[in-house]
Amino acid sequence: MKLQSITDTTNNWAGQREIKVEFSAETASTNDDAKDAALSEADDLVIYLTNHQSKGRGRGINHWLDTGAGESLLSTWSMAVGSPPQAITAPRVGLAVLQAVSQTWPSLNWSLKAPNDLLLNGKKCGGLLVETVSDGGQHRLLIGLGFNILNHPRKFNEATHLSPALTQPLEEGEWFQFLDELKDAFAGALLDIQKPELTEGACKQLMQALNANPAAQISVTKVTPRGDLVHKGGTISWTEL
Repeated sequence: MKLQSITDTTNNWAGQREIKVEFSAETASTNDDAKDAALSEADDLVIYLTNHQSKGRGRGINHWLDTGAGESLLSTWSMAVGSPPQAITAPRVGLAVLQAVSQTWPSLNWSLKAPNDLLLNGKKCGGLLVETVSDGGQHRLLIGLGFNILNHPRKFNEATHLSPALTQPLEEGEWFQFLDELKDAFAGALLDIQKPELTEGACKQLMQALNANPAAQISVTKVTPRGDLVHKGGTISWTEL
């Protein structure tokens, strides 16, 4: 069945998987909603969904724009973790999203732009906002994921969405597959982010994903276990980008 609403289909997927969803037709920011409720959540995983964010937050002063019609995945994945997430969290979560899209659509040209962009054919298709909330021994990781699927705002020439890259219209089963891959990839990331260093495999995959960006301004020769990007001109910390 051809998808008409990414939000509704994601809500249906979560219901079938018995995952708690907090849905609002419109909200200022799913990350803000998730943050406000983080320490009162009883479920290990809660997904915040909306059709439109009026003040969708990106990294720093940036904002995430949408078409307001449920054509994008506007979500925050609120997850309980046993210990405070380490400094490697942002690159490791970015790698998880890349793994999910690559498993679902392996023929497409995916890449990453540090610190928080998912690219398709060199254009921004998704963005991440990773935050944590802690109180004593209680910790929650909030992964804000915006992903343009059926459409995208035309304000930015460097943006795109998934549908034009597909050979046929996106169907429910295909979207369910992606969400299953994403859930599993996030579960794997949760284990890693409680450690101080990235694994050797994660470092190599991140380097390849960054260099696959056709518009990359530098060529990364190494991603260190701490998440630093080494290039001919020096070293850049992921957290400082």
